[in-house]
Amino acid sequence: MNAAEHPATVVVAVDGTERSAGAVRYAVHEARRRRTDLRVVHVAPATLPVGGSMPYMNYPREALVDVAREILDKAVAAARESAPDLRVDGVLRQGRRVAELVAAAAPGSLLVLGRETRHGIDRVYVGSTTAGVAARATVPVAVVDRDWQPSERGRVLVGVEPASAEVLAYAFPLAAARHALLQVRHVWKVPDPYAALDRERAVTGEWVVAATRLLESTVADWRDSFPDVEVEIGVVPGRPAQELVDAAAGADVLVLARRRRDLEHLGRLGPTTRAVLGHAGTPVEVVPLTGVPKHAPLVLERFGEVLKSWPESL
Repeated sequence: MNAAEHPATVVVAVDGTERSAGAVRYAVHEARRRRTDLRVVHVAPATLPVGGSMPYMNYPREALVDVAREILDKAVAAARESAPDLRVDGVLRQGRRVAELVAAAAPGSLLVLGRETRHGIDRVYVGSTTAGVAARATVPVAVVDRDWQPSERGRVLVGVEPASAEVLAYAFPLAAARHALLQVRHVWKVPDPYAALDRERAVTGEWVVAATRLLESTVADWRDSFPDVEVEIGVVPGRPAQELVDAAAGADVLVLARRRRDLEHLGRLGPTTRAVLGHAGTPVEVVPLTGVPKHAPLVLERFGEVLKSWPESL
């Protein structure tokens, strides 16, 4: 890393509840790993949702901001106390939570959120901040349980499409920085109306072999550029969300890709990613894809340290 450069800030969103506790710990952990600063963000509502027959109350803006400032100051003080070695600042924004968090995170390198635990009609009515932010952010979004504690289990799991290499540009440096095993996994399920074809022709075995070969080819260049990263490749038939959640148990982090936003995918998460975010106990990092093919680079600096360096003459 160029000494004149400073790695982009890690951003963590807090909402004044215990749900944010694990997110703050994870953000501190990542800021230290990346040798960068920590920014704590709280978004004050423009109106206060209270539910019932009067779903919104128009409290004075000043009253809402005063409470929001108290929430933010408390979170910043707690972060500074737990991490006196980090430079921590606070940012207060007001408005629509998803849009404001996406904007606040844009200059950073990672946005960390606490996992939402609402279910049923309340979740439908209020909407999912986690899913909305993960679907729109321009930086990777980490979703973390409230009780997460720092640990080094030595395993990073990444869910991929067999021919898609872009998410590996994030997963390999992450595994290298953590000195962790990288498990590259693709899970697929034959749509139910066509499941009979698989039973009749027994194509599952053939498909696993073909997909594994394609995945190995996709991983090959990255594996060569990161010889110190141990890699395991797996192609598994089953329900993608459930298989990934089960496989992620005991991992340091599960990495998933988010499709590039375009006319077909306007700020939406796929059903697998949305399901995983709601059920995984492991931290999940959702990486936005750009649609630009990524190749194993000659020089790679990420997460606060030089991970791979080739002679400049190459």
